[in-house]
Amino acid sequence: MTALKINVFPILLVWMLILFGVPLKAQVLVGPVAGPQLSWSNFNDKDLKSDFSTSPVFRYHAGASVSLRVHKRFFLTTSLLYSKKGKEIKGEVDTKLKNKVIYNHIDIPIIYTAQFRGSVKGNKGFKYYLGGGPNVSYWLGGKGTIASTDIVESGVSYIPYTVVFKKPLEEVAQDEMTVLEPNRIQIGINLVAGVVLQPLGFNEINIMLRYERGHSFLGRSNGVFPAATDYTDILASRNSGIRLTLAYMVDLKTDQRKKGKSTINKKKL
Repeated sequence: MTALKINVFPILLVWMLILFGVPLKAQVLVGPVAGPQLSWSNFNDKDLKSDFSTSPVFRYHAGASVSLRVHKRFFLTTSLLYSKKGKEIKGEVDTKLKNKVIYNHIDIPIIYTAQFRGSVKGNKGFKYYLGGGPNVSYWLGGKGTIASTDIVESGVSYIPYTVVFKKPLEEVAQDEMTVLEPNRIQIGINLVAGVVLQPLGFNEINIMLRYERGHSFLGRSNGVFPAATDYTDILASRNSGIRLTLAYMVDLKTDQRKKGKSTINKKKL
């Protein structure tokens, strides 16, 4: 637990610096966020597509979000998310090869958006927005299953494994994959579109569709398994995905609420 806290500290520090840099008079909305996501990996070497096929995996993300009005219709939104990403790889040469893995990440998307007003006939108006910005991600680890001709010939259908970092190959267990040169802090870019609903006046329901494109490789060396298989997991690849996020945001600018209540009370008197 101690090692994990130390490793995650740079990511948490980035998020806290963003929050403490907020002007006190700015409109601030905070709330929980969660949603499903599709994730996949893109090989850097395009020639690998003839050896392997890749498929997306379906998982989720959850956490907390802060949205700041920086000027009229412009907002800066950042989130601290626990995110489960992954990939599924099948062999074209070794037809029995199948590697399905789910990675655990801490994500900090930092998104700058512009809001616009819209309306639908017979319904209340709503807001929609477009935007983009960087994504900072910290790789916590992961779990998967690996199958190949070598493994089947050893007498089992597949081997479940856990991702470990910088563990010498001679110490790797049969149920582990070691990444000797992991790139645990990864950078990417987000493109977003969304809708804001205000059913309770001051609070908001925010629905966001986010496309995340990874820029950093997962590692500078391949993931290595025990001698049961010659296959190595190709980590010169980037995480990408589509995220659908539902957020319930509470407006912390309470002075506006108090002003409204004060006016109502005076009218009644």
